[in-house]
Amino acid sequence: MIKLSQQEVYHVLICYHCVNKTQMKQIAHYEREAEEFIVAMGNHYPITFYTYWDLYLCPVCDQVTLLKTSKNTEERDPVDYTLTPSEIILYPNVSLEDAGIPQKVRKSFEAAMRIKNVEGTLCAIGVRRTLEMMCKDKGARGKDLFHKLKDLSEKGVLPPIINDMAKVLRVLGNEAAHGDDRDFSEEVIESMIRFTHVILDYVYNLPGQLSGIQVKMGKSIENDEVLSEPGPYKQNITVSKDT
Repeated sequence: MIKLSQQEVYHVLICYHCVNKTQMKQIAHYEREAEEFIVAMGNHYPITFYTYWDLYLCPVCDQVTLLKTSKNTEERDPVDYTLTPSEIILYPNVSLEDAGIPQKVRKSFEAAMRIKNVEGTLCAIGVRRTLEMMCKDKGARGKDLFHKLKDLSEKGVLPPIINDMAKVLRVLGNEAAHGDDRDFSEEVIESMIRFTHVILDYVYNLPGQLSGIQVKMGKSIENDEVLSEPGPYKQNITVSKDT
């Protein structure tokens, strides 16, 4: 990041509206600092977390990018001991934070999202490729993407409603792959992106989330049952009322 003055801050970023790597001007900034204490070797010591949200303006297409930067006092550069920042673009949406999605599938989908505002046809091809990779990862059988998605639906990996949208994706994917003269509107591309995101979330993330909830609920029920059982220290006391 280059700070030219107290008022002006610039940062070199890739604008995923126009796919130009350029120096953008910061037009808004917000920061938050939080401190937490951890226990190590019987001692308490603090860790400070810093989070910054910055809005940058692209000088090429006049669109904005929202960047989130995170760092903390535990993660430092081994050479100069400075805090190691982690950056993620929140807008436009070009990345997935879902840890459950395989790396190859995630990277393919992120590549498609990065060009959705520039080349709709290539984005459609990227979405189709992502779904093909997901089908292969899940052992789907079929002669084409439609039949592979249908196979996963019949196996219960995907919900039955997926069949209706799969037909649309098959048509769009084939047209994009064969280079037909077809203009993909922004609305269509956004729908394909959202649909694919939902599929990936359903296949890779939802089962783990449900499993985690089930484990927590099981532990809570066990704890409630233990607390409700009379222990050796408890006595049954009968209160009688004279009539």
